[in-house]
Amino acid sequence: MKLIKELALGNLQPMTRNFKQDSLYVRLLAEVTTRQDRLIETLSPEQKALFDSANEATIDLSVENDQDLFVKGFVLGAQLMLEILTADPTEDVIR
Repeated sequence: MKLIKELALGNLQPMTRNFKQDSLYVRLLAEVTTRQDRLIETLSPEQKALFDSANEATIDLSVENDQDLFVKGFVLGAQLMLEILTADPTEDVIR
């Protein structure tokens, strides 16, 4: 129950991730940022506003997707634990 309480209080943030500076994720993020910056330099003010709006919508979609994947993964983990804890220990699980 300690973990559930910490989660409820906001002390645990399962969506927070840390990345090593030399990781593929960090390199890809830098590449995306560089390309976006180069693109933005070529846009008119109206196009920049549209780009920003589209970017915000993409971020919102990504957050929604991340939350959905977290919930599905959590439920799957709980189902696995339930199956393990309720398994018949005399049943041969290796076939």
